[in-house]
Amino acid sequence: MDEGSLVTCVMIFLNGEKYIAEAIDSILAQTYRNWELVLVDDGTTDGATAIAQDYAQRHPNRVRYIDHPGHENRGMSASRNAGVRAGRGHFVSFLDADDVWLPDRLEKFVKIAGRFPEAGMIYGPTLYWYSWAEERGVAPPVDGQDDFAGHLDLPVNRLIPPPVAMRRFLTTKGGCLPGICSLLIRRDAYDDIGGFEPDFRGLYEDQAFLSKMTLAYPVVVIVDVLDKYRQHSESCCYRSAESGEYHAEDYHPARFTYLEWLRTYCRVNDIADAVIDREIRRQTRPYRWPIIIHATHFASRLEQSGKAFLQRVLPDPVTQRAQSALNRMRDRRRERRAREQATSAKDNF
Repeated sequence: MDEGSLVTCVMIFLNGEKYIAEAIDSILAQTYRNWELVLVDDGTTDGATAIAQDYAQRHPNRVRYIDHPGHENRGMSASRNAGVRAGRGHFVSFLDADDVWLPDRLEKFVKIAGRFPEAGMIYGPTLYWYSWAEERGVAPPVDGQDDFAGHLDLPVNRLIPPPVAMRRFLTTKGGCLPGICSLLIRRDAYDDIGGFEPDFRGLYEDQAFLSKMTLAYPVVVIVDVLDKYRQHSESCCYRSAESGEYHAEDYHPARFTYLEWLRTYCRVNDIADAVIDREIRRQTRPYRWPIIIHATHFASRLEQSGKAFLQRVLPDPVTQRAQSALNRMRDRRRERRAREQATSAKDNF
């Protein structure tokens, strides 16, 4: 491969000594060989620092270790930006220290990038990886949960112009987002949009970056699952869910912060799109009028208590028919939401 196809792989870490060696080894095992790895220490206090430094010493021509001045913790966005600045590749890709790449990951991504030189970013579906716990003989993060690949909800192997992907990210409320480990980005596009937003230190730092990229550049989606996103209780999302800052399905403050940032970003950069503007207004309304959130929660509790009441006072056959009616109501709501999303999708193309 020529120098123009060099890929800068950036791995940020804050502790994680249990997983980081496996992540680094998955990069060393890549069939595509024209890569460099920048290990960015974001203020680690466990043995991960020594592990990363050891890899850098053993592979001085490929692996580089850096940290912030004073071994400071500056957050995910600042650390990713530091890693990219330290690299020299034509492409940039990210792998967090608790995830892994399959061996042919870079090879397939770079090949697709060669077919679509106009694309600022290539991305694919991420495998939500639960089975790692069984493989290691430890307690699973969620009992009985199988691995599954994320839904990207966009055409594959074709150039998708801006802001089509951004519209889908919003209309699905992030339901079709790729993982950070599933991206390949052209360095000039990364530099042009200013990289990651330093104000996002944890949650939504990836969505802020993906928003900037898909608002400015065409992207290509591939169908291959080439990355494993480890699910475990020490991750940023799990910790934020426990603190109440994040919820996978319910309203949560971090979502509102992101939507307000997106509104401002579009205004400052003169980005006017009817679908995006409508979705920002619609999705921020409950946060501005908390009674909407309270009413939604009340309706959910009422539905649950209604099910429990029916099970207590009615014979089983009647309860089953009532449950079927409730299920039909729920299915109709889902179908209505799907139709709304389909209507929005028609605006994309």
